[in-house]
Amino acid sequence: MANTMDPKIQKEPILQQVLKEIGDANQNADKVRNESILRNTTLIHQELENEDRKLIAYIARVSLPNSALSADDIAPFGSMLATLGKVKNLDLMIHSPGGNGVVAEKLVDMCRQHCSGIFRVIVPNMAKSAATLMALGADQIVMGYCFELGPIDPQKIINVGGVVQQISAQSFIEARNSLLREIQDGTKQGIDITGYLQQLASSSMDPAFIFECKKEVDFAKDFVEKHSPDRMLKHKYPKLSLKDRKDKASVIADDLTSTDQRFIHGRMIGPKECDSIGLNVLELEKNDPYWEKIFELYVRAEVFMMINSKPESAVGKLFMDGHTHLIAF
Repeated sequence: MANTMDPKIQKEPILQQVLKEIGDANQNADKVRNESILRNTTLIHQELENEDRKLIAYIARVSLPNSALSADDIAPFGSMLATLGKVKNLDLMIHSPGGNGVVAEKLVDMCRQHCSGIFRVIVPNMAKSAATLMALGADQIVMGYCFELGPIDPQKIINVGGVVQQISAQSFIEARNSLLREIQDGTKQGIDITGYLQQLASSSMDPAFIFECKKEVDFAKDFVEKHSPDRMLKHKYPKLSLKDRKDKASVIADDLTSTDQRFIHGRMIGPKECDSIGLNVLELEKNDPYWEKIFELYVRAEVFMMINSKPESAVGKLFMDGHTHLIAF
């Protein structure tokens, strides 16, 4: 005998039906709204790509703590690149405050593995610190008329009197060297060096900590010296020998890691200055049609992230290609 149930029990209550319909309608409305704001598929496919050149984009909300380059970015990058497959020329649009330099190097290598020709980094606003490293790993940097890279001197986060501060690793090295000189001079002159010794005993002057600071500065320099001679500098200076390009890479690395040259980590390095220090930069004027489309995509991405953020979970990053997009909180 068949086991039948009362139809009234089987039927979904009307309240749940209505709420489900409202939820579906809201989802559809959100989808339409988001597609209208972002228009990434239309812009990328129709305006910023062609048969020989493909584009992926990585846009971060630089004011948020969750916007920094991190290992969490590897999977979304890999997904975008896997969707593209092997391409002739690849453009990476990046707007980022920086973050993990080791991750930056890995992402550059991933982009290279999917590109048989020219790899360009497009900066629609700013690519600072580790994001500048990514730009330095490209064959060419495409920038707008007033947009920027930044110094690549590594930063250390410390707590001073309960206040979290970001200090250049180079500053710790120079401060310790200065203390050692003061102690040496004071000993020779027979003056009291107790104060200097107390400062030298602080955790920020610890030899192991200073050694780590030196290694981080060395990493930033090595990145430039490893990636640019056979890539960016080869395109910029095709007639120079490899030795001369390596020498130029060392000069660029010293310049961009020097706190004496740049003074502060957030210092703007615009297109013309990038060109003057030897980087291969294509500067686009503000009325250039290609640049207008780049900037439009960037602005739409910023608006999209703001609108889709909530007080408890702000969107920190947006990954885009010509097929889809992915947000990261």
